[in-house]
Amino acid sequence: MSHYLGEGYEIVLHSLENYDKSIIAICNGNLRARTISDPITELAFHILEKIEAGKLPDNYMTYFNRNSKGEPIKGMTVAISGNKDRIIGLLCINFYLNTPFTRIMGSFIPQHNSLQHTQVIENFDNSTEEVIAAVNRARASVNVDTTIKTKNKNKEIILRLKKEGIFGIKKAIPAVANQLNISKNTIYLHLRNSENK
Repeated sequence: MSHYLGEGYEIVLHSLENYDKSIIAICNGNLRARTISDPITELAFHILEKIEAGKLPDNYMTYFNRNSKGEPIKGMTVAISGNKDRIIGLLCINFYLNTPFTRIMGSFIPQHNSLQHTQVIENFDNSTEEVIAAVNRARASVNVDTTIKTKNKNKEIILRLKKEGIFGIKKAIPAVANQLNISKNTIYLHLRNSENK
């Protein structure tokens, strides 16, 4: 969650086994100078009491708050239940509202040569015509490439369609199989093999 949301978010996991050393995991604890084994806060304890007393409609609460420096925070505390619905922990997410906009947006912009971010193409267009047009383009370019053996032409077409993001389109696999006159399993096989490589 911390990698996804970015550095403006402090994420804290509390265990309720020992209130004096309740923090068992924390990301971006530097925002409030907190570390593992720090005690539960008075606010978190107050929210826990409200949840246990049934004063909240759900097992969480969102709120606005300020830290000791007076910096504005939007927070959320979620109860974690164990056996027989006994609350055993709390997940607290605090967003620091004075985080510079450039730092917030930095979490949502892919970085060159970054190992932490993988760019995934997902296309939600379900246009069969688009799939057919893509197959025709790929087939035309593959057919004129004399370096590709005849037995490998369908495989190469599938790999080019994958690179283009066509398989993110709903029902693209059966449409491609129909256009190439091959089975869906053959397409799945080539896609799996390309992932393994």
